[in-house]
Amino acid sequence: MTAPEAPRSRIGLVASMAELIETSQAETPRVVDAVRQAALTDRFLTPALGALTDFFRELRAELDAVLRAEAPTFAAKPYPLGQCLRITEAVRTGLETMRADGLSASAAEGHAALRRFLEAGGAMQRAWGDLRGQYFQNALVVGALYVDVSNDTVVADKPPVEILPFAEAGFRPIGDYLHFTKIAERYWGYRFAPNHLVPELAPYLPLIQISPAGRVSLGPSYGYMLGLTLAGEFRPSEQVLAAAPIAPAFHAALAAALVDGPMPVAAGPDEGRAAALGWCRTYRAEGRTHCAATYNRARLAGQAANHRLARLKVLPVAGARPAVA
Repeated sequence: MTAPEAPRSRIGLVASMAELIETSQAETPRVVDAVRQAALTDRFLTPALGALTDFFRELRAELDAVLRAEAPTFAAKPYPLGQCLRITEAVRTGLETMRADGLSASAAEGHAALRRFLEAGGAMQRAWGDLRGQYFQNALVVGALYVDVSNDTVVADKPPVEILPFAEAGFRPIGDYLHFTKIAERYWGYRFAPNHLVPELAPYLPLIQISPAGRVSLGPSYGYMLGLTLAGEFRPSEQVLAAAPIAPAFHAALAAALVDGPMPVAAGPDEGRAAALGWCRTYRAEGRTHCAATYNRARLAGQAANHRLARLKVLPVAGARPAVA
């Protein structure tokens, strides 16, 4: 599932489930240690807000030439459209090596303010989530500020940098799979159905995803969403899997591509729904949230299933959108 403004990465095989959950959920949009970070923000950053904006703009301008040359297009769109994650990560990395030499006086002031903030214990993290109910967005949370250093990756003529108080930015966590599908349908043009197809994979990959081009996959396989369902002991997956059974013709078309595949395919949508819900409850009862072997087996089987499903191309199908359970 390749799309703009995705979370950090797809997660492969792991040795520690606790580490996977902790790492993926570190991307949650929030201000950590809010009272202390607000005080540090007020002390170091708020008085230099204009200068801080100038600094990030000049850093973006310096990085743009390299980033554009490396990837002039993404999904057939010219740079910077769709390259939110890449730009945000480049800026965060660039902060570690950025020198004040060559900066304008205002940008140098912003750079110094940010350095003093971080040295005093200020926090900076990259986060991914729902921006104003319209988009998936990668941005930096710097103290109590929302710092979007890729503000022009959806609408290219927007200013490249936007800095707001975090509380006013409308940047919030993806709460569950229904929230995820709502934004992905609107923003990416994807369609979704509950995974009543391969029940044993459904606790980890609870959705059937259909791209605008009609490509099918099981997912989502992003670290943030996997961390979400694991932290919730498979309840987030169970919620979306409790939707009405998928259409029989849709089930049959996909099942035909997975005959003799890595895991059993449900005989039909009703059976698939019941079995998928059952696996969520079984894994929870058995404590499989913390079992790396079960997770790794599911990830490998999911990759093999998606390899087979990639050969298909489907048209809009009745019942392809999950409903609230």
